[in-house]
Amino acid sequence: MLAIETLRNNAAKFAKEFADAVYEMGEAQSFIIEFCKIFELNYRRAVSFEKRVKKLSGRQGRIDGFFRSLLLIEMKSKGEDLDKAYQQASEYFSGLKDEEMPC
Repeated sequence: MLAIETLRNNAAKFAKEFADAVYEMGEAQSFIIEFCKIFELNYRRAVSFEKRVKKLSGRQGRIDGFFRSLLLIEMKSKGEDLDKAYQQASEYFSGLKDEEMPC
């Protein structure tokens, strides 16, 4: 288990590094990889990138970052409508198995 001070330092470093991030397509995976470093997680084991799922509408979608049974990440570029991002992420839940659902 990481000490709280280590987590704080890692998170501060992460926040500083991505303070000027603006472009989803160019920075999404590096953002998630560096996010994993806050918690000293091996991103290759912890996260699936661009996980394909069938959305509520029946159309195919891709989850930007998926931590099985824990977290679903839907990235957006700076200035994008976050309500739309939330709606998009919500549509992915119907395509997940019960044991994959984030807590």
